Amino acid sequence: MVISDAANQVPERIRHLVYLDAMVPLDGETAVDAHAAAQFQVDRALATDSGWRLPPPPIVPGLYGLSEASDLEWLRAMFSDMSVRGLQEPVRLDNPALTAVPRTHIHCVANTDAAAVAASRAVPPIQPNGKPSVVWTLVADHDCMITAPDELAKLLLKLA
Repeated sequence: MVISDAANQVPERIRHLVYLDAMVPLDGETAVDAHAAAQFQVDRALATDSGWRLPPPPIVPGLYGLSEASDLEWLRAMFSDMSVRGLQEPVRLDNPALTAVPRTHIHCVANTDAAAVAASRAVPPIQPNGKPSVVWTLVADHDCMITAPDELAKLLLKLA
């Protein structure tokens, strides 16, 4: 959601978008529109005392494919509450210059849940620039930069 909106604002500064196991929104969509499971997170935030704060999920072995104690501790240090508005705010993709920016989609498919998520992120067969969509799969969980850094780096270097 974030890279799409940022690219819409300054497409002339973006050479290539890489959607790494990410939602791919259309103009005007929210995170809930792009990935229906996000509604659970909205409901969870609205149920808090603040009504807007979304606490991070419990840090347990297996979260995002992490099992090493050091990785879980690192994740615990990085996680913080986020605003529910980040899931409710529609993304704007109305800058015509954005259509020229090529995109690559990397879907992490280490388990059936990840495969289902990747399948739910239907990537159009043609990019806005008229070229075929580029979709790669990576046998890794969502936090592939931790669990499969070498494999991810190899894919990203193909774009460099």
